[in-house]
Amino acid sequence: MNIDRLNQDDKLEISQWRYSGEYASFNYALEANGWIDKYCCDTDSHCFGVRDQGTLIGVFMFIEKYENEFRVLIHPNYLSQGYGKRVTNEALKTGFELLKLEKISLIVRKNHPVAIKLYEKLGFIRVGETTQTLQGEEIEFYTMLKMSL
Repeated sequence: MNIDRLNQDDKLEISQWRYSGEYASFNYALEANGWIDKYCCDTDSHCFGVRDQGTLIGVFMFIEKYENEFRVLIHPNYLSQGYGKRVTNEALKTGFELLKLEKISLIVRKNHPVAIKLYEKLGFIRVGETTQTLQGEEIEFYTMLKMSL
């Protein structure tokens, strides 16, 4: 896997991804004013693309104004193949080693046990809860935090 900074062409490519089934709720991130649009290639965020054999298979970012909030998306064609764990591990290395972040926070949907389990295995701890309105629907999240070593 190769990691590089996202550019406008990558952002356009990501906006074309579409999730279905149990992952359809992730499409909000891809829409106009979704978090890809808001934060990728933004001066207050660090956005990276992850490529496998030249194919963009994932994206991750750290949003500085939200305590280096970590966000990640895996291309819909690469879900449930172990890329989430691999990309998240690379993201943490990038955040702590390259960017020298002291802490990384995230929010995760309460109804996404696979992600919660992964984040806990990687050393994130639950520090609170929050509710956000996405596409007119109230969504409950856990807030999680990981400190650098």
